[in-house]
Amino acid sequence: MKGSLLKRGNYWYIIVETKDETGKRKQKWINTKCEKKSDAEKALREALTKMDNNSFVLPQRKLKFTDFMLDWLNNVIKSKVEETTWEGYQMVVTKHIIPYFKSQNDLLLQELQPINLQKYYETKHQNDLATGKKGLSAKTLRRHHANIKSALDFAVRMNLIPFNPADRILLPKEEKYNANYYTVEQLEKLFEVCMGTPIESAVYIAAHYGLWRSEVLGLKFDCVDFDEKTISIREVRVKIGKTVVVKKPKSESSQRILPLMENIENYLRALKKRQKENKLLFGKDYINSGLVCCWPDGSPMKSEFLNHKFKDILAKNGLPHIRFHDLRHSTASYLIKHGVSLKEVQVWLGHSTINITANTYTHIDMETKKDTAQKINDLFSNKSKGVAQ
Repeated sequence: MKGSLLKRGNYWYIIVETKDETGKRKQKWINTKCEKKSDAEKALREALTKMDNNSFVLPQRKLKFTDFMLDWLNNVIKSKVEETTWEGYQMVVTKHIIPYFKSQNDLLLQELQPINLQKYYETKHQNDLATGKKGLSAKTLRRHHANIKSALDFAVRMNLIPFNPADRILLPKEEKYNANYYTVEQLEKLFEVCMGTPIESAVYIAAHYGLWRSEVLGLKFDCVDFDEKTISIREVRVKIGKTVVVKKPKSESSQRILPLMENIENYLRALKKRQKENKLLFGKDYINSGLVCCWPDGSPMKSEFLNHKFKDILAKNGLPHIRFHDLRHSTASYLIKHGVSLKEVQVWLGHSTINITANTYTHIDMETKKDTAQKINDLFSNKSKGVAQ
């Protein structure tokens, strides 16, 4: 690429020819802010080299980082991700990133440096001693980082900035989460105390199959094949803002067909019969949702109620506190402890990769390995007595 120099006032300007989106040629004037021609000639050579390497960023209009993030959120990424995923992005950008950087002089996008992002993560991670508010976890900040990095990757591709400052920061170390789970005896007691409550079916089915809350609340009777003895996970019920949405599971691996257990088959047949009786009882007021887990009038059950009622039942019956989601962990832990491979557990739970399964249940898998080690030790213990000490 060729360029020339021209002095206007006190400064020398680089003049280069560029093309717009239509391919039309136009001149671009770049202020070197150099008063000496020798300095301007050096700036020209550097600019032309970067242009030839496609690494030169033309000076842009003054675009604030916060405005750029908002534009990326609403006009770039919104059409590329699921609505529920975008809701999460929106919360991170509007509730955390934008307010923080507006309070920090509202930097221009081109002025943003790694240190600015580093300070953001450090500030958000720290506890607020004045208010007693706990800082965000390292895991949560990794989601913030994913949003910022993705947006700034786009800025680099659009030649708005020369490099991505998010590539050069250090994130807080993530503490490994050890999932809580119930023993078989605790689960049996849980089934007993949940009997006759509105969340009976959700607890019973979720604990047997290790389903997500959204999966068990989205399960319909048309997904249960009593002839083929299968149960299909095809839909989930999730909350987007204040609206409940029914959609397909997020990944293909989450859309799975599982065998219908005998206990669950008997339970579902009895539940279906009970719903038919309720339909006659409520008459025209009955809601034909087709849901397995619902209110007596057929209306869907809200996730907030399920969580609250579950917590309340545990407290009233002296059971250790766990989240409803930990029923899923209980199922997985039981399977692994009884020799089911991580790959089989991955398929059963619908994890997209075996790494997710392995990272979540490492502590359980290690327990089974210890049992194996002890068995090997016992196997050879008698034969090793003659070995020199």
